[in-house]
Amino acid sequence: MNDKASVDSHVIDAVAASLPTTTASIPPQEQARVFLQHLAQRGLTVAPVEGTDGASALHQISQGLIDLFSSEDRKLKYSALLVLFLVLVVLYIQPLVILFGLLLSGVIFFIFALTRRSQTAD
Repeated sequence: MNDKASVDSHVIDAVAASLPTTTASIPPQEQARVFLQHLAQRGLTVAPVEGTDGASALHQISQGLIDLFSSEDRKLKYSALLVLFLVLVVLYIQPLVILFGLLLSGVIFFIFALTRRSQTAD
């Protein structure tokens, strides 16, 4: 692996523990290292999750925002933003439709009540 894709020994140990045990003469740590090298060659970086403290959460949020506005997978990001916008529009319009539907049904029942009274008064 190159120096940019360095992998922590905890990650190697975790991958080695998840590998099935084989009778091969290659130790699980070496198999894990080779597996992670293949991932790095494909452009994936593997890093251990830091703690659950606020700093790592803020770091992950900032990385997410940077990824959101990067040029990679632009089509997928814009389609996800479009779906989010449509969901928000539907959630905004749905209560208005229900409200105006109830209002309209109340007006219709009121008009029927007035016409029924006028018919019985004749």
